[in-house]
Amino acid sequence: MICMIAGMLFVFAPFMRSPASADVPLRRSSVAQRQSVMVIIYADFALIRDVRLLEVQRGENRIAFDDVSAQMSPETAYLADLGTGAPIAVREQDLETAVLSPELMLQRAVGHTVTVIRRVPFTGKETWESALLVSTSGPILKFKDRVETSLPPDSRIVFSSVPLVRLTPDFVVDFDGAAAATHPVALTYLSNGFSWAADYVGRVNKDDDRLDIDAFITLHNDSGLNFDNANISVVAGSIQRAQPGVVRSLGRVTVEATASNVYAVSTNRATRQPVSEFYQYSVPRRTALRTGETKQTLLLFARDVPSKLVYASSADARDFQRQDGDLAEVSVDVSMEFQNDGHGLGVPLPTGVFHLYKNNQAGEPVFIGEAAIPNTPRKEQVSLGLGPSFDIRVRRVQTDYQEIPRPDNRTEYITGYRVTVSNAKTKPVTLQYSEKLGGIWQIQNASASYEKISSDTVLWKIPVPAGGQTVLTFTVDSR
Repeated sequence: MICMIAGMLFVFAPFMRSPASADVPLRRSSVAQRQSVMVIIYADFALIRDVRLLEVQRGENRIAFDDVSAQMSPETAYLADLGTGAPIAVREQDLETAVLSPELMLQRAVGHTVTVIRRVPFTGKETWESALLVSTSGPILKFKDRVETSLPPDSRIVFSSVPLVRLTPDFVVDFDGAAAATHPVALTYLSNGFSWAADYVGRVNKDDDRLDIDAFITLHNDSGLNFDNANISVVAGSIQRAQPGVVRSLGRVTVEATASNVYAVSTNRATRQPVSEFYQYSVPRRTALRTGETKQTLLLFARDVPSKLVYASSADARDFQRQDGDLAEVSVDVSMEFQNDGHGLGVPLPTGVFHLYKNNQAGEPVFIGEAAIPNTPRKEQVSLGLGPSFDIRVRRVQTDYQEIPRPDNRTEYITGYRVTVSNAKTKPVTLQYSEKLGGIWQIQNASASYEKISSDTVLWKIPVPAGGQTVLTFTVDSR
């Protein structure tokens, strides 16, 4: 058979494998013997459990598992005999990933004679010439009368046969069998090339006090291995792996996708179960996940979740030790908050990205922002930062500054502030305004009550009327 790959012409001989050991014959285990396969996907790797029906011989066995992941971590692999429950004593194991490719064809042909076919310009005729392949770099070709350090123009290399290599990666295991029998044997290993992410879609009602939520698990397979009928699940949590300075934490994973390889599947929710300090979410039925494919499955849906918009602003009154009468604009941040409890929630929420929509007056959806959420236990509050407010302004100015020497040679600072909050919206809002304080401090003459929320922070909840403003004044006595 003749095939053109990357500008080179390959003549294929029948595929053959290297001869097995003279003492222990190599036997193959193909996907036809597969009984089940389980894939548990973490942030950027996966656990694969491949169960196959094997004819185990008493004594030493040498089995080549084909169709394994080329990105397997062979040091993580182990075998288990599911028929007897007895452990399998592995003597040796080897991941063989040298699969057929143009590069491998060239590497295996070094030191051998190949044929170079050159197309003659204008006439289109082809000439055939034998050459010794000296090196793949270039490549370097030794002809009868010359040496070429690159492939001549309009030329291609022809091979007379295929080297003894495999078409797919093999995992070869030498192990001892306790008795001759046909048993289901599980090959379990870790592999790179997998990822997943949680995506949440929220729709806010017109009053910003109710939220509908759909959450999806997005799976991605870039391992080079296809799965046609797999049990698939994902694990949420921070997975510690033995690599210096590295903790694999589930976060937002960027997925490259096109319309042709993204599929929304399964209207059934993923089921969940706790495993140690993590949560495992399982796709409700067996599914296919082919290499290069991105697939989604429903995690949960929640309706009429009580929510609220929170407006917050924070300033730093630790400028009390210097005089500064300049008017300062303090940013106002907006967030959407809800409780992970009831209305279809009340379940562990894996870290992911929340996408929020709200209908305009014509009933058309408008995207209003997105925010990442951390792993969130049940009954915890979720806060989605939506950026700065358009209509609410905070202006802060220092109105008084005094330095008073004390008998203990320390200085007492009396500093006054005026904070003006304006609201251009057509409805009233409440601003959560906080100040950071330092040293030994005391608030005096505040025009509104406040809450001390930490040793250096106070909080005011300031109601602001629609189209109006509210002024807050206070003095800081500190030393």
